[in-house]
Amino acid sequence: MSNTPPKTILHLIDTTGPGGAETVFLTLAKACTEQGMRSIAVIRGPGWVENQLKKLGIEYHIINSKGSFNWRYLRALLNIAKTENVTLIQSHLLGSNVYGGVLGLLLRIPVVATFHGHVDISPNERLRTVKLGIIALAARRVVAVTRDLAEEIKALGNKRLARKTVVIPNGINTEALEHLTPRARRSEDPLVLGCLGNVRTAKNYKLAVDFTQYLHEQGIKVELNIAGDNTNQLAQELIQYAETLDVVENIHFLGFIDNIARFFEQIDVFLMTSSSEGHPLAITQALAAGKPILTTPNGVEKVILPELLNVSEAHSAESLYIAMQTMLESGFEQAAGENEKQSYVRKHFSLQAMISGYFSFYDLKAEPT
Repeated sequence: MSNTPPKTILHLIDTTGPGGAETVFLTLAKACTEQGMRSIAVIRGPGWVENQLKKLGIEYHIINSKGSFNWRYLRALLNIAKTENVTLIQSHLLGSNVYGGVLGLLLRIPVVATFHGHVDISPNERLRTVKLGIIALAARRVVAVTRDLAEEIKALGNKRLARKTVVIPNGINTEALEHLTPRARRSEDPLVLGCLGNVRTAKNYKLAVDFTQYLHEQGIKVELNIAGDNTNQLAQELIQYAETLDVVENIHFLGFIDNIARFFEQIDVFLMTSSSEGHPLAITQALAAGKPILTTPNGVEKVILPELLNVSEAHSAESLYIAMQTMLESGFEQAAGENEKQSYVRKHFSLQAMISGYFSFYDLKAEPT
C-alpha cells in the first residue's frame, strides 16, 4: 500500500456569485476530491460560491483580494500553499490567474490557468501585457473555454502563452436535462420565453423586455421568465423599465434557482439577448433540454453549430421577431424534443469530457463516474 500523500489542488477564483466560471470552479474542486485528491478553495467573500462549497464539503478560505495588487492576499496564499503542501494550482479568470501565476513561480508549483471570456484579455485591462506575461511564464497550461477565445489569446503576440493555450469547453451534466416532461402547450396558452443568467450589463435583458413588449403589440400572448440574481441595482432598473412599458405582469423575475431542469420544463423557447458571450453554460443546458434557442449574434454562434440556433440579424426586438417567425414556421414544437441537440451536447460538452481534459494536465486520468 502506497504511503504517498494525495495531490493537493488549490482552486482560486475571485468572484462570489453564480455563473459559468464559478460552476466550473466548483465542478473541478468536487471532481478532484472524488478522485482521491485534496481540494482547497480560496474565495474572496461570502455568497453563492461559499454556500456551494459548504454543500460539497470542500475546505475553503475567504481572503479579500480587492486592489490592483494585494500583497496581503498574496502572503495569505503563500501561507496556505506552504502549510497545506499544495502540489498544483487551478485558477480561474484573469485576477486569480495572475495571483496563481505569481504563487506558482515563487513556490515552483505547476499552474493551470483558465480564461472564461474575452473580458479576461480585454485591451482596456491595465498592465495587460505584464499580467499575461506572468501567466505565460507560470502556467503548465492555459485553458480557453472556446476556440474563438483561444485564437484571440494566440493572436496577442506572446509566443509562450500561445504555445501553452488549449481549448477545453465548459461541460455540463446532461442526464437530468435529457429526460424532461415536455410542456403541453395549448393554442390559447402564452408562449413562454426563458432567460438564464444573472442580471448584468452583458446579458442585455432590456432587449428581452423590449422583445416581450413587441410580441405583445403583435397580438402574441407571451411570458418571460428570467432566472438569476435579481437583487442588484441593474435588476431594479429593469423591473422599473418593464413597468413603464406596461409588460411587468408578463415578466417573472425568478431569482436564483437550484432546479435547472424544472426551469427548462416550464419554458417553450430559450432566449438569449446578450451583447457578448463566451461559452455560457446556459446555452448547452438549453440544447441538452432539447429546447429551441432564439439568440442575438453575440458570439455563441461561434461556439455552437449555427444550425442548432435561431440567430437574429441584429440586436433589436424587430430582428428577434423575424428570427422567431422563421423558427415558428419550421415547427419548433416538433423539433424541440429531437435528439440531435442532445447528441451534440453529449459529444462535445459533456461533464466527463471537460473533467478528463483538465485532469490530463494534473497528470491524472478521470475515472468513469
